Amino acid sequence: MITRYSRNYFPPAPAVQVVIAVPIENTRTEPISAFIDTGADATLVPLNYLLNVDAPRTEEMMISSQWGEGRRVWLYLVNIQIGEILVSDIEVVGDEMSNETILGRDVLNQLRLLLDGPDESVEIFE
Repeated sequence: MITRYSRNYFPPAPAVQVVIAVPIENTRTEPISAFIDTGADATLVPLNYLLNVDAPRTEEMMISSQWGEGRRVWLYLVNIQIGEILVSDIEVVGDEMSNETILGRDVLNQLRLLLDGPDESVEIFE
């Protein structure tokens, strides 16, 4: 699967369309754009998407930003579908402060992908 970098960022950045689904249930989001962030430890999903599909809340934890500021968040158990690829049973951060989905290394480390900066494309291998 090959997709183009998103031009919603400057400079253009790697992003893919994902569907967030609840394991076992038949509830899922429409496709949403997710920013690929190899520097992020965890995947963050806007809380409203998680609440709309009734994603199960698993635990509360403390996270910190690259600036060192911390805050308490809840984790939610979901499946993430990227094209034909399904990443199952991922605990994602429910982000109540942003409307941006960020794919972190918890998901990215389960994929074989190529970020081609000069071509502004992302290739994910099945």
